[in-house]
Amino acid sequence: MPHYSIILAALDLSPDSVTVIDRAKRLCEGDWSRLHLVHVAERPVTALGSATGKNHRHGELQVRQEIYPELHQLVEGITLPPDHFHIVFGDPASEITYLADKLGAEIIVSGSHGETAIKRLLGSTASDIIHEAHCDVLTVRIR
Repeated sequence: MPHYSIILAALDLSPDSVTVIDRAKRLCEGDWSRLHLVHVAERPVTALGSATGKNHRHGELQVRQEIYPELHQLVEGITLPPDHFHIVFGDPASEITYLADKLGAEIIVSGSHGETAIKRLLGSTASDIIHEAHCDVLTVRIR
């Protein structure tokens, strides 16, 4: 198995994220400094943003504050630097592959739930990551 210096684990925060983290941890071979975690969230809706004086940045901060402890809990017992937790907003595949490029990640680890025929035709996040990534991708089969 190749030695990867930077590993990006893409997590949807479902209970299945534990399986994805487990595979990413195996690739780290005990060197947790190589591991980065990313969760892509939907942009918060701020329908009356300009009228109320609030904008989407305030909403994003709230979302980050809610998600950060969940990411932390997934790697309980492992100390990761704060800058190894990434919470971004937008299209999951695009944001994950963009971050992988930015970090110089050599592999992205993500989950795949398997798809029905219609979903295969329309595409999935795992499939999009595979096609957009400039690095290796490990797709963990979630059963």
